[in-house]
Amino acid sequence: MFKKLKLVVVAQLRQGLGQQACCHAIAASLTIGLFPIMGFSTFVNAFIAAYFRLNQPVVQVCNWIIAPVKVALIFPFLRLGEWLFQAKPFRLSLAEFSTRFFSEIATTTVEFAWTFAHAIAGWLICAPLIYGVIFRVSKALVRHRLASSPSRVIE
Repeated sequence: MFKKLKLVVVAQLRQGLGQQACCHAIAASLTIGLFPIMGFSTFVNAFIAAYFRLNQPVVQVCNWIIAPVKVALIFPFLRLGEWLFQAKPFRLSLAEFSTRFFSEIATTTVEFAWTFAHAIAGWLICAPLIYGVIFRVSKALVRHRLASSPSRVIE
């Protein structure tokens, strides 16, 4: 059993190390990592990486690195979604909402379902642009890194 697990882990470490694949892994994981609902991006990134055969360690590291930015962007995504749907603004602070959410998860989820939908809608509007910018920047950085050390990335 451990031999089979070792083969799976080694395959994940070697998979998706080409220039394009690395750039897609970085862009996808950072974009999905900004998803405004806490706790979903790790699982979604794992699924996306497995489905598109992206490098799982690169995807997960990028996902965890972007976490502080995610927290900072929750309210801008929420405000964009509220603006799109002409909804009343959400008035709780992040600290108040977190305390309430973690004390009564089910009740808070039902009560603020539209708030979550507005934040997700704001993220969905921004996600293609975020992905495109990150992909282009990562492509330039990876290309620059390959020029300085061609043995680092496998095509």
